[in-house]
Amino acid sequence: LFRIVTPIRVDVFEKYLEDHPNPEFVKFVCRGLREGFWPNAQTEAGVYPITWDNSDRPIRDDAHLTFLHEHRDAEIKAGRFSRPFGTELLPGMYSSPIGVVPKADSGKLRLVVDQTAGEFSLNSMIPRNQAGYTKLDDIHTLGEALLAYRERHPQDELVMFKSDVRDAYRLLPMDPLWQIKQIVTVDGQRHVDRCCTIGNRWAMQIFNAFMGLVIWIAVHKKKIADLLAYVDDAFGFERAGVQLYYKPYDEWYPAKQVRLLWLWDELGIPHKKTKQLYGKELTIIGLDVDPNAMRVSISDDRRADLIAAIEAFIARPTNGRRRHSLREYYRLAGWCNWVLNVFPLLRPGMCELYAKMAGKTSIHAQIQVNSAPVRELGWMVEHLKTAEGVRMLESKEWGPEQADLTVYTDASGIGLGFFSPAHNTGFQSPL
Repeated sequence: LFRIVTPIRVDVFEKYLEDHPNPEFVKFVCRGLREGFWPNAQTEAGVYPITWDNSDRPIRDDAHLTFLHEHRDAEIKAGRFSRPFGTELLPGMYSSPIGVVPKADSGKLRLVVDQTAGEFSLNSMIPRNQAGYTKLDDIHTLGEALLAYRERHPQDELVMFKSDVRDAYRLLPMDPLWQIKQIVTVDGQRHVDRCCTIGNRWAMQIFNAFMGLVIWIAVHKKKIADLLAYVDDAFGFERAGVQLYYKPYDEWYPAKQVRLLWLWDELGIPHKKTKQLYGKELTIIGLDVDPNAMRVSISDDRRADLIAAIEAFIARPTNGRRRHSLREYYRLAGWCNWVLNVFPLLRPGMCELYAKMAGKTSIHAQIQVNSAPVRELGWMVEHLKTAEGVRMLESKEWGPEQADLTVYTDASGIGLGFFSPAHNTGFQSPL
């Protein structure tokens, strides 16, 4: 029932990382690929039951049922699900509820395993403050890379490219002692889920650890300059017309993109043709990037969707009490953070939203929306409605020689001070 399943060629992966500056981190990832990853869970005896079945969430939509059966069969064929072993859970097993939902970007269906549902959910075993944090590459990182390139090559015409890893989290095996808690129930039949799933609190950290090392290999060993990644999307830019032929897809792509695909093939990382994109303007992390105009823009439809979501969040319901779960707070905060890539000056509109979330851990807990976040989010909506949905990528840094006035500042635990040499004047204030 319990197996380590991954297409990654771990020996090849590890060989490339022999001189990585953090060898203990490399050992952690390679051990996970060989033996399965443990999601930093705390499963103390006496706190959680030996066996727990929370799978009773029937799927009634016929189209969703058809998808579920097809997905189950595909997972069994890939070895990521075990074959059914009966209708009863064995000692130590947990089964979480599942669902089928459409993907936001394409409308295609995907399976969701809700590892947060219930009193003894799997995610409750993973303390939120131990889930870790990874700073992902974003539009700001891309902008810095483009600005640095433009300083050296101001006249070059560029194209953007983006390559997507297929199956992403599912490439990574879980520790057999965790697999026993990942039982998926379909039509009453039980299957062991052997791989990392998107519903797990630690899943993104596990995948980012792996993908971060892949990008390190691409940059430092394959010399693919300015390559960035946001979860399972790798992206970058190349000079227009500099292409290589990628035989498996019978297509010419930007040279950096082909060199990346060659590396992925060498490491056993799967991908598909439809997710290998490039062009003079390309959507990166939901935003349209033009590297020649040095412009990032948001479509009117995406802006309208966010405005509608904020207005629904702060609208007063018929019972007069505005309340949302912590999960809904997180979802809106993530969405608003995304739009700051184009509207960075709207950041103050999120202060009270974060203040309401601070210190809370129960994802289903209902949190009142009082007047302060309503006021700030309303201010944000008004600016979103009228602001131009374009951000120009331009340098925001100046050298000391360009300054009109130089002021020195310092702070301590008890005060803050400023000094202007030109005026021989200083200011201080206690904190």
